[in-house]
Amino acid sequence: MLQKAEAKAPGKLFIAGEYAVVEPGYPAVVAAVDRFITVSVSPARKETGTIHSSVLSNEPLGWIIRDHEVILEEPDQRASIITATLTALSRYLHDCGIKLAPLDIYVTSEMVSSDGLKYGLGSSGAVTVALIQAVTRAYALELDPLQIYKLACLSHLSLGSRGSFGDLAAASFTGWIAYTRFSSQPVYDMLDSLSTRESVERHWPDLMIESLPPINNLHFLVGWTGAPASTENLVKTVSRSDDALTYTRFLEESRHCVTDLIDAIKKQNQEGFLAALSRNQDILYAMTAFQKRVYVTPLLEKLLQTADAHQATGKISGAGGGDCGIAFLPDEMDPQPLLSEWKKEGITPLSLAVYHEPTILT
Repeated sequence: MLQKAEAKAPGKLFIAGEYAVVEPGYPAVVAAVDRFITVSVSPARKETGTIHSSVLSNEPLGWIIRDHEVILEEPDQRASIITATLTALSRYLHDCGIKLAPLDIYVTSEMVSSDGLKYGLGSSGAVTVALIQAVTRAYALELDPLQIYKLACLSHLSLGSRGSFGDLAAASFTGWIAYTRFSSQPVYDMLDSLSTRESVERHWPDLMIESLPPINNLHFLVGWTGAPASTENLVKTVSRSDDALTYTRFLEESRHCVTDLIDAIKKQNQEGFLAALSRNQDILYAMTAFQKRVYVTPLLEKLLQTADAHQATGKISGAGGGDCGIAFLPDEMDPQPLLSEWKKEGITPLSLAVYHEPTILT
């Protein structure tokens, strides 16, 4: 029986492995953070469903289902990820013998500033995961994190996304994770011959998601530059053909560096973790500079410089070009001088912590 349900999914910050992680099998480290997208669903009051989100529109958006495809009554590109996710859910539920009914969907976000600017915490990934969790719970289906992640990926793939989907992994699994992206073509091949549910249950080549322990005895600091960046667009600008040998070298350097960083986390080797983090920043800076890509903005450069001046290890989180930078500072040191310096430079410190989904004992 369809019932009212609610779910929340966390944002994310990349720690290491950016750009390389869009290639199948190359590792990254991602952390879920405690800013959330919350989605609640209930049986629709009318014959059509509605989407309520102040981030998308001041007015509810009506939607209908046609041959398992969810369509807005009035087209609105801003809601494409929600309709794509509902379409994937409609097909998955059909495979489970359930027909998706019209729903009233309410979305609230903690991932935007008071001015409505996104912080760059992966809100599209979080809304996808939260919507999947809410709808499946409404139908009394409990999906595990891997099933949620895969169904979320199918939603994004249907829109032609070429990203890493690391945000979906962080939102689904929470905490610190080591992650490598799957190979897309085998998944597309599955969808050509199998149902959505069967595709979700199959093995996806190259995919790896491993929960990691938190790195201890370090302050985790986050600064927002106030300039939203499009990760998808920035990743698309990276050319694999300008100099194939240089790009291949970058991938291998990133693989070795991130593998060392993962090993340091598992061993709680603080010195090794910080050294690998700095190496990864250097590798990313060299690759993007070689390809003449927008990566280090003036504010991100200032964030890194002030972190270094305060004996913290700083790094750009994500694809750069804006959004956030991170810094790790030994626990025995006071983070306030660095945070105050960021504020003076026009960088907004975000009060964030790594979020771990509570374990429910039964």
